[in-house]
Amino acid sequence: MAIDRGWWAVALSAIGIAALVFPWLPGPWPNPLPQGELDLAAPAVVHSLRDAAAAVDAACVQGDLAAFTAAVTPEHRAALDQSLGPLDRVLDAAALRELGAARAEWLDADGLAGVVVGERAAIAVRRPDGDGAQVLKFQWDGQRLRFDGSLRAAAVRDAAAAQAAVEAAVARR
Repeated sequence: MAIDRGWWAVALSAIGIAALVFPWLPGPWPNPLPQGELDLAAPAVVHSLRDAAAAVDAACVQGDLAAFTAAVTPEHRAALDQSLGPLDRVLDAAALRELGAARAEWLDADGLAGVVVGERAAIAVRRPDGDGAQVLKFQWDGQRLRFDGSLRAAAVRDAAAAQAAVEAAVARR
């Protein structure tokens, strides 16, 4: 069986075009944050986390449900829906605005500890009222960092306790 040169040329052209096009196609990429304990003094790390949190804050202030859904993980969105159910509320523009009014600028507070494990990240920051720390969770979805909720860690008073809290936050699920 002989394969003529025309088929070889077509096959090689297709491979060449694929090699040029595939790197530009959107697709999942590994988490850009460094794995392990986060250096909270590194501007790029803090900037990435602030951008993810700011997208959620902006969506809440504007009451933009589509932008909010794009900025948070599906699990976080489902948890909010579930928590509003017993109150006979739905997650709508008004609820988002109320949520936005209640939020503090957590990432402007002093960072205590942070960690990245796989696609999950968490950072602990001092609460403005001095009552422990707030642990903010994020998840890399292959293209961007999404907010995955926060929890109050009242017992956190120092960096060691904060490190334990962020490690527990990324281990959950």
